[in-house]
Amino acid sequence: MTWLGNVGTHLLACVAACALALPAMAAEPGVTDNEIVIGMFAPLSGPLIAYGIQPVNAARMIYDDVNAHGGIAGRRVRVVVEDDKCTGSSLVAAIKKLVTIDHVFLLHGGSCTAALAAAREFVTREHVPLVMLNAAGDSLVFPPQREFFGSFQSTQRVYGAALAEFAAGPLKAKRVAVIVHDDDYGKSNLASVTATTERLGGKVVAVERIPPSITDVTAPLLNIRAARPDVIISGAYPAPAVLIAQKYAEYRMTATPLLQSTQGIPTPSVFAKNVGDDTALVNFYHTWAFNDIAEPAVHDRWYGMYRAAHPEDPDPGGFMVTGIPSALAIVATLRRLGCDVTRDGFVAAMDGLDLQTDLMAAPLRFGPDRHDALRGVRVVRFDGRTQTVQPGVYSWNGQDGN
Repeated sequence: MTWLGNVGTHLLACVAACALALPAMAAEPGVTDNEIVIGMFAPLSGPLIAYGIQPVNAARMIYDDVNAHGGIAGRRVRVVVEDDKCTGSSLVAAIKKLVTIDHVFLLHGGSCTAALAAAREFVTREHVPLVMLNAAGDSLVFPPQREFFGSFQSTQRVYGAALAEFAAGPLKAKRVAVIVHDDDYGKSNLASVTATTERLGGKVVAVERIPPSITDVTAPLLNIRAARPDVIISGAYPAPAVLIAQKYAEYRMTATPLLQSTQGIPTPSVFAKNVGDDTALVNFYHTWAFNDIAEPAVHDRWYGMYRAAHPEDPDPGGFMVTGIPSALAIVATLRRLGCDVTRDGFVAAMDGLDLQTDLMAAPLRFGPDRHDALRGVRVVRFDGRTQTVQPGVYSWNGQDGN
């Protein structure tokens, strides 16, 4: 038995019904009587490759499993993959090829919000559904746009609110320092942290905005230390997050908890190795949208499935699972459509998605006024070797940080 469950009788009935209906159906790009073509794209080269290769492989694993069990109403899923390098120009070129040359039915991809934003005009004009792979930026889902569905591992508003609520609750912090990037990610994270902190009776006593390309965080960390916060919340990307943790230890600030948003720690073991100092992680926490750390059976099932599907990659990192939920949502939606697979029908069906999986910390839900899938995450304590999930799921209330 796979995650698909027992679909035999229902599948045969759908295939028979579709066989009768297909001659009368109008042609739709990427849909034939025996296949549905999905265009995938992600960073498969360059410095952010960790966001792409294993998540793409995980998503393809889901599609391959669907095909192994009869497809969707008798149609196999065929995937065409392009490398977007996490740059706007490469991403736009990739999706233009997928739509105009490969004639895909829908787009499934994107690990970098800024690069995805460059494709907004083309996707909107072509009315092609785009389901984000694992991008976590807010700008493409607030306000919701008809063709874009995302935040399958939450948005910066969720990460910021979760860390601020955890700081105010279990850590009993009143004075909060925030270090974020000077981009849309940082703006959303900061707004959510600030609003949640103030709502819970605390105060943001220091704010440092840094460029993603920063190579020296001495001044920001000195400013934060001078503010004497009870907790430090970071929304940094992987490389700056490592610098922050190193300087935080160097300045002997480790009595103050350091809370990191998910995007800065895609693979905890690699993060710890890059930091290279165990003292930097004695009081370190991060957000995580999945149940694979908290529940060993869930971890074993999904990672075992990945290893079986990709024996060439027997040691997947923690970020592998970020490619799974968006693929599950696409499959669930296509199954709801049955025989009549159209782009308009897919968008309408996604707007009604309500999917609970064992993998995610909270349900995946969309609506016409909501295209951010996940609003609840966990907080994990990480000492460089062991990850300890903290009690509870921390949710964004939909208002803080608007």
